[in-house]
Amino acid sequence: MAASLVEDGESIILDAGSTTTEVAKNLTGRHGLKVITNALNITLILGAEPTNQVHMTGGEFKAPTLSVTGEKAAAFFGNLRAQKLFLAVGGLSFDAGLTYPGFADLYVKKAMINAAAETYLVADSSKIGLISFALLGGVELVHTLITDSGLRDADRRAFEDRGIRVLTAETDSVRHA
Repeated sequence: MAASLVEDGESIILDAGSTTTEVAKNLTGRHGLKVITNALNITLILGAEPTNQVHMTGGEFKAPTLSVTGEKAAAFFGNLRAQKLFLAVGGLSFDAGLTYPGFADLYVKKAMINAAAETYLVADSSKIGLISFALLGGVELVHTLITDSGLRDADRRAFEDRGIRVLTAETDSVRHA
């Protein structure tokens, strides 16, 4: 679903994470992308297409997520502007907002949000209602939520009431194909 929203030649930011890695795998047929990421595995996946320009942040390497984090990674986004950001979180709730397991990643995620014209949150429905350790900000930081069909109707309405577009991969991908 998320990959279907990306056109050849666009500039995108892909956050590190298992869901964003799946987005990257589904972008392998795109050409001329300008990709900015903090994930080594995403760099390798999309850098294999010679027409793509892939830019990777510097910073402290985190082996569990194959990502780079910290102040240097966040500073990388200071002079960039991308059309779309595909963001990952550890949890999201209407009370706590977007949350993540570690503080160092918050700086990078905030910088990504500031560098993007539009923010897409890619998160499976099991993360809705979860609250992780560090608070990124309210759900209103997101323009579009892309999730699975496990999303409860009440949660869908709550996102939409906040002006957040909701796309569920199993149903909406058929409509957009």
